[in-house]
Amino acid sequence: MPHDLISIPGQRLAVRAANEQLRGTPVIFIHGITANIDLWEPSLPESIRDGRRWYSLSLPGHHPAQIDRATFGSWDAVTPTVWADWYELALAQLVGDQPVDVVGWSTGGFTGLTLATHYPQRVRSLLSISGFAIGLWLGWLGLFQRLSLSSFTRWGVRTGIRSVGRQRWLFDRLMLSATGDASAYYASAVRERTMQDWFSAFANHDPVVMSEMFRKIAQFDLADQIGRIACPTLISAGDADPYISVSHTRWIADHVPKAELVLWPGAGHLFFAERTQAYQDLLVRWLERQGLPNG
Repeated sequence: MPHDLISIPGQRLAVRAANEQLRGTPVIFIHGITANIDLWEPSLPESIRDGRRWYSLSLPGHHPAQIDRATFGSWDAVTPTVWADWYELALAQLVGDQPVDVVGWSTGGFTGLTLATHYPQRVRSLLSISGFAIGLWLGWLGLFQRLSLSSFTRWGVRTGIRSVGRQRWLFDRLMLSATGDASAYYASAVRERTMQDWFSAFANHDPVVMSEMFRKIAQFDLADQIGRIACPTLISAGDADPYISVSHTRWIADHVPKAELVLWPGAGHLFFAERTQAYQDLLVRWLERQGLPNG
């Protein structure tokens, strides 16, 4: 499936579009840090993959998205509000003023939360999978993030990203550290294709951009804002996620008005491989509940 680039100030976001001829509310998928727009398709249920209008939208600077360093400005000026503004500009180009159903994972989940907070008219419903409202991570990802906070150790993050992008075995070790259920992860029928696509993208990510995003996200905090979310919201995660604590996931569900919470026992961060069927069933049920008004 070919990709397009959407121009917004200082950058271009990448997008894959599917079934644009279909009517109804578009579904917007937003991936997590270091992944890319190919992440979603291998594990999408057929009824959504072939029967819904959907878009996979990238995070900033994630290949093939591009940052224009000459016009982007400083990452220090990026706030959750600025982040939400980027996605509102991109969605306006994709779907005009039409509301969307957002499905985000990890940093994509954060993106959905901040978009629903700042642009309530845009988000009809939100499914946040292993998302966060406060951008401090745990595990190996958290270690990379902490190293990115200092100019004296940021070089180590960039070196680590380059190394992971060049060596599949090292990439695989890092991915395994994100799981809670390694047996289910290895048994998943969608794992290898998803990971091969992810590794191919990882090798093309700019380590400088990645380290700046790690640093900046550590400063993001929506704690005082998510109470403004008015759309139907489903918060989901594995209760053994080594990157986003289950207590934080529960806290989000408690503070988003009328949010629902679904936890997958024993699962970690890689939901699409660790709980493929449960995720697919949940996604179908959730989107069916929102209905298909004409667009």
